[in-house]
Formats: sequence, structure tokens, C-alpha cells
Amino acid sequence: MGKKTGRLETPEGIFGYREDCQKDRDGEKWITITDYSGTCAQVHVPEEIEGLAVKALAKKAFLSRKNLRRVFLPGKLEEIGDWAFAYCTSLENIWLPKGNLKLGSRIFMECPGIKRIYTYGAGTEQTAALLAAAVMLDAEYLLDIQEAGEKQWIEKWDSRMKAVMETEDSDGYTRMILCGEEDYGCSLEEFIKNKRKTKVRLAMLRLLNPIGMKEGDADLWKKYLLEHIKGCESEETWEVILEEHGYEEEYFKLYAEIGGVNEDNFDAMLMDMDGEYAEMKAYFIGYKEKYMGGMDFFAGLSLDD
Repeated sequence: MGKKTGRLETPEGIFGYREDCQKDRDGEKWITITDYSGTCAQVHVPEEIEGLAVKALAKKAFLSRKNLRRVFLPGKLEEIGDWAFAYCTSLENIWLPKGNLKLGSRIFMECPGIKRIYTYGAGTEQTAALLAAAVMLDAEYLLDIQEAGEKQWIEKWDSRMKAVMETEDSDGYTRMILCGEEDYGCSLEEFIKNKRKTKVRLAMLRLLNPIGMKEGDADLWKKYLLEHIKGCESEETWEVILEEHGYEEEYFKLYAEIGGVNEDNFDAMLMDMDGEYAEMKAYFIGYKEKYMGGMDFFAGLSLDD
């Protein structure tokens, strides 16, 4: 006799599910979510279905749910299958139970927007940010819910980050070509620029979340960022700020405070901002007035209402 399956309709979408059980667990039964359909940005996976606890997400359960931004998983969850949230390109935050959670392969593959992975009743905002960054670091072993935030875990996280930061910017390009990925039209120059942007994102993330950071590491990441500000031979730090964080105060404040705003690049940055980013413009103008000897006439004209 086949396993019992069903569909649960909720205001947040439709969950496909099946009833599972194992003899070596005294015949215990539980629910596995097999798939989801819906367009909600925020989804709460049910704690129970038909009186049974939801304890697993099947492979590809939420594959390519493009509208999904926030997901709350049930407190008794024990397993997340391979590629469960792969290609959820808008996913930003996810809440998991703090327990012995078995994670499949590439569960967050191609989820470039993920910012926080929270654990219920444990951890901090900084831990949640670093946990999510394990995806950027391509280090699934860091998706350790139980160990996240502990000293040993932070040391492993920083070790992986340093390995990424020390990798040559061109490393991997030849392999990409040999694998036929040149069809995507990525030149060596574009590849290097994207690699630098990844490093910039990591450096900013770590400086904004300094939990457990060793003495001296902050200087390394600031130095890297300053090598790519506006006016340098390559400007990836400025490009990431402008294109991805122009409306996020903590990022443009960090850019200024590490020395990214100076007399030589100030006017050029305002030109890049054009008629946008009024809050960032105001902050940079105030920063110049306070630390760089005043505001010139051009800067005053560049602040749009």
C-alpha cells in the first residue's frame, strides 16, 4: 500500500505532503512537505498536518519559488532535502529550529539575496548574517545550526573567508571555459570584476558583523575595500555600495568611516549618484563638512530634495 499523500490549502499557498513512518522508530508517523505552490512573499510551513508533526522537507520542495522572501519552518523539523530552496532568487530570511537538523546538498543554491538564517530562540542578528553568508562562501559545512555563533564555528567561518579572499581573482575562469560555461558570455575581465565584488561583499559583511573577529582582521578587510573605492584603478567597493546598498545607511556609513570618501573622489561620487540616493548624498556631504574642511559649491548643488 502506497504512502498517504495530500494537499493542504492555506492563505499563504498550497502545500503538497505525504505521511511517512519508520519501523525502527516504533512506527512513529510524521509529515514530509513534498512541494509548495503560491505567490506569497512570506510563508509559514505548518507545524502539523492531520495531527502529525511536519518533520521534513523533500528534495526541491520550494524549488524556484521566485516570490518567496521569508520562510518560517516548523519547530519539530528534522530534515531539509537537497535543493529544497534552490533558485528562490528573492529569498532573504529563513527561520529554522535550533536542533539536530539534517541538511541536504545545495539547499540554498542560487539564492543570491539571502541575508539572514535565524534559529528560533537562539543566536543573534550577527550570527544569522554570518550563517547566511555560508552560501556566499560556498561552504555548506558552515550551515551548522547547532554550532553557529560558537567560537569554534566563527574560527572556521573566518578561515574559509580568508581562503576566499586570498584566491586569485582569475582563479576558476579556465575551468569555467573548459566546462562550456563561456556560452554565458562572461569575459575574463567580467569574471575578475565579479570575483572582486564577491570579496567586497564579504569584507563589508564581516566588518558589519564583527562578532568574535580576531584582532587585525578588520584592518585586512578595510585595506581590501580601500583598494577598490571610487578613484582607484578598479572601483568594485564603490560599485557594490552604489548598486546594492545605496539606500542602506549602515553600508554607506561604513564606506565613509573606513576612508572611502576623500577630496579626490568626492565630486565623482556625487556625479555617479545623479538624482538618486538623497540620504547617502546628505551623509557624504555632512561627512565632508565635518572631517574634510567644509562643503564646496558643487556639492551643495548636488544634494537633491
